[in-house]
Amino acid sequence: MLLDGGLSTALEELGHNLNTSLWSGELLRTAPDQIEAAHKAFVGAGAQIIITSSYQISMDGCAARGWSESEVRSALLLSTELARSATNGTNVLVAASVGPYGASLADGSEYRGNYGRTTAQLKDFHRMRLQVLIESNPDLLAIETIPELKEAEAILELLEEQDVKIPYWMTFSCKDEKHISSGERFSDAVALVSGKIGAIGVGINCTAPEFVTPLLSSAKSRIPFVVYPNSGRKWNAEKKEWEGAPAQGFSEMQIFEWKERGAKLIGGCCSIGPAEIAQMRV
Repeated sequence: MLLDGGLSTALEELGHNLNTSLWSGELLRTAPDQIEAAHKAFVGAGAQIIITSSYQISMDGCAARGWSESEVRSALLLSTELARSATNGTNVLVAASVGPYGASLADGSEYRGNYGRTTAQLKDFHRMRLQVLIESNPDLLAIETIPELKEAEAILELLEEQDVKIPYWMTFSCKDEKHISSGERFSDAVALVSGKIGAIGVGINCTAPEFVTPLLSSAKSRIPFVVYPNSGRKWNAEKKEWEGAPAQGFSEMQIFEWKERGAKLIGGCCSIGPAEIAQMRV
């Protein structure tokens, strides 16, 4: 199945400056219609699954911007509602984005991991948001850009404790051909997720595309791989912008290699917009 691309990229193409700590999530308060428009652009490009704008929405991150708890809850519910509306009654599925703890820090920590937080602290961070996103009734949960095994374990424990019935995938940000961002082995991350009840996929997102084939080759999974890399540009957390050459999308050979290694859900992340997703449609 074809996933969408970077929501922030589609919003930037609509003329929005997302240079705040909440990134595209800021527009849930100020311009929700534009989030829906960005989703529609990916649906029009052929995406069969679209991911909500909840990635950066958390109590900690939003409180730093002056949001109340009720505003956070409303934004999380709205994120799924907007995505659902954008599907316009088609068979396109909605995956609620569950971003990492590092996203709330707005300092690039989701590309480093090693937070120094306990499992209990990470569970406390994720608990409320996960509950509200489940209440929003998405088709799937997209637990994404996870940089370390401890955070993956914390989220998986929460899913079991809450007896979550919604299917989910978990994808990791990776630093090279064999390791997730924390330096731990991608193969260990895959082994952790692929044996869990409810997990329909495990894989890689917001990672340079040239790393994807060797990463998939380094691991064995009992469930399909999910792959949605960025364009290969580097994130400058201080300036809150991507640096490097403009997006070119992915080559047919890269996509073929990912499929050959078990990827069943493929799309793009940052700097991959609707035009690049349309090129991937088969």
